[in-house]
Amino acid sequence: MSTEETFDIIVVGAGALGVASAFYLQKNNPDKKILLIDRLLAAGQANTAMSAAAVRNMFGSSTNQLLTDTSIKYFEHVQNDLKHELYFEKTGYLWLLSEEQYNSENAKVWMGRMKDSGIQFKVYTKDELKEMIPGLNVDFANDEEAELMNLKEVAYGLFGPDCGVLDPTRLVEHYLEEFKKVSHVKPRFGVNVEKLIVEAVPKLDLPGEPYVWQNKRVTGVKTNKGIFKAETIVLATGAWANELLDPIGIDSQTKTKKRQLFVIHAGEREGLRNLLYTKGFNDLGCIPFTILPSAGVYFRPQLQEKGFWIGCGDKFGRAYKYIMSDEEMVPETSYYENSMYPVLSKYFPDFKDTRATNMWAGGYCYSPDRIPFVYEDHGVIVVNGASGSGIMKADALGRIVDALYRGEEEAQLYGGKRINAKALGQKDRKVDLETAVI
Repeated sequence: MSTEETFDIIVVGAGALGVASAFYLQKNNPDKKILLIDRLLAAGQANTAMSAAAVRNMFGSSTNQLLTDTSIKYFEHVQNDLKHELYFEKTGYLWLLSEEQYNSENAKVWMGRMKDSGIQFKVYTKDELKEMIPGLNVDFANDEEAELMNLKEVAYGLFGPDCGVLDPTRLVEHYLEEFKKVSHVKPRFGVNVEKLIVEAVPKLDLPGEPYVWQNKRVTGVKTNKGIFKAETIVLATGAWANELLDPIGIDSQTKTKKRQLFVIHAGEREGLRNLLYTKGFNDLGCIPFTILPSAGVYFRPQLQEKGFWIGCGDKFGRAYKYIMSDEEMVPETSYYENSMYPVLSKYFPDFKDTRATNMWAGGYCYSPDRIPFVYEDHGVIVVNGASGSGIMKADALGRIVDALYRGEEEAQLYGGKRINAKALGQKDRKVDLETAVI
């Protein structure tokens, strides 16, 4: 016989968005009993752990700029003032752009909005880049392979000094520890939510209810550990949201794509070590998180491992998945060797003959405009559609979830900036389209 327990709020999903939401909900609603659950055996072990864990405020949308810039400032506060080590390193972001890309209308709007929002950035010329990064190939003249591969020559670099990388596990630990300090209920792991429970309000105890003419709402979750009831369910399951929302008739408007990361160690290769410890961009004396002009290939420095994480934001040709399956979480060695490596080694020849020493895969949960969703629908508050940038928006989104729950018109973000609590909703959405997508 299954057990049944009652809470005020149940937060489903203990990734970055779930733990941040749980913390702010409990902090600002101290009398509420809030249960945080996840199907895995620890917090932050699904797509949060699979992330490149990079954070940037360099977005083309002023909405995303607000969400990320305030979150990044909070991460700095956690590390510097609260002394919780996130391994947040301001490596900076370096977008390598072709002549055409730099002079495009999208780039002009992007830089204009960053300037208006007070987002710091600097433009480097090709000559400046070549001087700072001797291992960067900026000349594809007479290179038939590069032409065949549709590679664009580097003409400019767009650099954001306030961007960087962090440890996603440490970030999740921060929110989880803070949540536990104020929570009345211990988080539970290994709890798989099988479905959302929909009931008539008020219940008439008629056979087969609820009927279409009855008012109804989500009143709980059915799990492998029993039934949990609550007045509000917060769904922070990202790439798996459709599994729970579709059966009750809520369209999340999101879908997922597989993303993969491959680890390359510099080892004894002098060229790669020189590239890793490139001077002049940041106080760390390392190469920034770098995005190549072609094919969506990027890499980030990993100073602790003395190496690089290589990724790719492939678009056309990589299938969308409506629901993220466990099979999708398997990396493909051939993808690095045949798709990413040829591009990477053309722009940075020091990567020639490298092989990945480790690899993993996860899923991005995409929204149509690449802006996250936060909305309430029949007793469920959904936070998803972060489009691969959930970690860097986690603090802001957690605060918005709490403001929406409390019925506030605005959510106050870190540093005092505010956003309409319903701006990221589906019905009253007030956002601008994101154009700076990796």
